Amino acid sequence: MRKRAPMKNGGYKLVDDVTKPNQGLINRIHLHPDISSAWYFNGSVYGQPVADKRIKFDINDNVNNVSEEFRRYRRTGVSGT
Repeated sequence: MRKRAPMKNGGYKLVDDVTKPNQGLINRIHLHPDISSAWYFNGSVYGQPVADKRIKFDINDNVNNVSEEFRRYRRTGVSGT
């Protein structure tokens, strides 16, 4: 990726290659009512709850559990794990 800038200047468009499992995770995150947006960046999937900080999701995560854990942590400052 060191040659990214010269390639972009040369007219090429470079995009991240999102795997099918990651795309499925993004779709599940989009369906969650408490999350306003989801995206893929640098090999990781992120979601952002309404008016809160972003959450990093793993491919096997249950979106409801991660969202609830994040909310609980933000309220108390104590992790449930």
